[in-house]
Amino acid sequence: MGKSLCTILLAGSIILSSCMAERPKHEVITGLEAMAKIERLPYLFPPGTKKNRFISYDPSGGNGFGFFQSTFKRYVDDKDELVIFDAYGPGCLYRQQMNIWINSGIGKMSETIRIRYYFDHDTIPLMDVPVKEFFRGDHKPVTDPFTMMDKNIRFGICYYPFPFREHLKVTLADTLITRLLSIDHDEGCNWYQYDYLTYPHGTKVRSWTPDDNEYEATVRKQWNNCGADPKDTAGNEYEEQCVALQPGGEAVIFESDEKASVSSINLKITPYNAETFYNTYIRMYWDDLNKPAVDMPVSYFFGGGGPKDGQLKNSMSSLLYGYDSTRLYCYWPMPFREKAKIVIINKSSETITSLTSKIGYKPASVYDYPNDKTARFMAKLTKDSTDGVWTRKFEKPYVTAFEEEGHGHVVLINMWSGNFLEDGDEFTYIDNQRMPWIHGDGTEDDFNQGWAGFTYDKPLWGALKSGVKGSYRIHMNEPYIFYDNIDMRFEQTGGLYRMPSMLDRRRPGTNDSICETEFVVCYYKSESGKALALSDRFDIGNPDSEKEHSCKITGKKWDGKLTQSYDSYDTQDDYCVIADDGVSFNQSCEFEARIDPNNKGVRLMARINRTDNGKQTGNVYIDGERLQTPWHIVTYSGIPRQKNRSFDGWYDYEYEIPPKYTRGKDKIAIKIEHVQSDRNELNSFYFGVYSYKNEN
Repeated sequence: MGKSLCTILLAGSIILSSCMAERPKHEVITGLEAMAKIERLPYLFPPGTKKNRFISYDPSGGNGFGFFQSTFKRYVDDKDELVIFDAYGPGCLYRQQMNIWINSGIGKMSETIRIRYYFDHDTIPLMDVPVKEFFRGDHKPVTDPFTMMDKNIRFGICYYPFPFREHLKVTLADTLITRLLSIDHDEGCNWYQYDYLTYPHGTKVRSWTPDDNEYEATVRKQWNNCGADPKDTAGNEYEEQCVALQPGGEAVIFESDEKASVSSINLKITPYNAETFYNTYIRMYWDDLNKPAVDMPVSYFFGGGGPKDGQLKNSMSSLLYGYDSTRLYCYWPMPFREKAKIVIINKSSETITSLTSKIGYKPASVYDYPNDKTARFMAKLTKDSTDGVWTRKFEKPYVTAFEEEGHGHVVLINMWSGNFLEDGDEFTYIDNQRMPWIHGDGTEDDFNQGWAGFTYDKPLWGALKSGVKGSYRIHMNEPYIFYDNIDMRFEQTGGLYRMPSMLDRRRPGTNDSICETEFVVCYYKSESGKALALSDRFDIGNPDSEKEHSCKITGKKWDGKLTQSYDSYDTQDDYCVIADDGVSFNQSCEFEARIDPNNKGVRLMARINRTDNGKQTGNVYIDGERLQTPWHIVTYSGIPRQKNRSFDGWYDYEYEIPPKYTRGKDKIAIKIEHVQSDRNELNSFYFGVYSYKNEN
């Protein structure tokens, strides 16, 4: 297959040619184009853009992951194909991780399982290949470096993007699968994680085709050239210096009082030893921030962790940051509107005889980031620990990885730990949710590995030691987008590494009774504060609330009160238990809701009961006009009881209403109309109505 070679290579950097001209800065870009244009990372996403995940996990909070029927399968379609991904667009599937080739996994049972991709309701898949060959990269254009099959065939990774305009469904098909479904086979060892973005209604997205893509060659060169700046360096200016720093001394290595953007940081420290690596700090100041946007040891910021991790003599080389004994580098684009300063502080006990720095920056005359559409680069180091490794009676059921308020998006997570086992899941709550919007199925899988993980050094992910020690994942394609706040946690499942092959994963200096974690999170944050605010609450089952919101239920099947919990933690059953009144219906639910007339769209959050009703579809009407995107829920409907655990039934579903239907209004009439579902009914218990703020 021929390629459109629209790039040239100059001085080790990729320069975009005229055939890849910059789009208008307000326009959303997706797929390979978004991956190629790394300089656009600081751009804020339009209201309603969200990171999402389809995943096989145990929704009871236990460690019963990968059951073929209970957690791997979403549903079986009318072609008898097993559906694992089913989402309405516009959107883009950016990351696929699958782990089915070991122990009792279906990939070990059969070499003929095919993976199929159906776009925009087509009945014929555009991609239809053996699943093992797909992740191995045997089928163009989905090839290396976008794909990788672990050498021991423990798991596969794919970062080739699949944009979709209206809808994307991914299925697995094989005679083995048909047979296992027919006999109710429910063995474990079947995992997957599919991360994707969805964009506001009306966003122009061209669905994937196997035709040539003009940005593909650029991204391949970026990924095959880690260590060099992957962005366009045309117009960059550089500030270089070499200074000596006594203990306690500091030096300003970059300062500007004009609008620009830092594009690269390269440092070399002499002497390069444990004292200077772990105790030399980097601080970054943007504009009028009260505190530095970055303030941590260079060992953490450039990927080497802390003194307990002992990675001084190691090295890493990702697409956007890394280190070795000769230099420390990063290529995050960092815009500022008025002024900036980068400072190095020697907090070690040794004299730094030579600190060589080279800071690249792009003046606003070359690339002008619009103030109202871009965010500031920040990084935060979060350390957490809890007692109870042996008793499993932890102070809390999780360790905190990152907390922040405001509007922005997370683009990197780097993890270090002691006595933390990989079985702990990710629980990320976004914008005051009770349910984790992003749920993991084992920390090593969240960092693109499997079965405890080992050392990898990939452009967007890897680990210096294992899946929870020096593991990093760059989320530049599918960042965690938050409009009010974000709370990232990892489930507490501590325990010592006892097997001889695992002894080198012990963390010297960490008490055996403590589970200890350290996370470096890089993110972009708007200076305008929060971008989402609660406008109204509607409590179904409450007569006063129903009257206030002019509620009308047609085709009511059930009403009453349920007491259930949201996704639970392994060490805490029945997490976030709530009792709530609600109804189910097979026709429609109508109500009025207050909104901010100065809005940029509205988010509707509904609490539902997913038990035995994991697949639900409905139509949504705003003031009598039907929206194109349906009310579509595909989640777990129940798993077998395991010991003292039962299925956790509460689920929060979020539906985005475009500003076309809400702009200038202080109230809207909402109608949700049942189309189809497992139980021939939809149900509702509570609605939260949120308005996106108009910051202009």
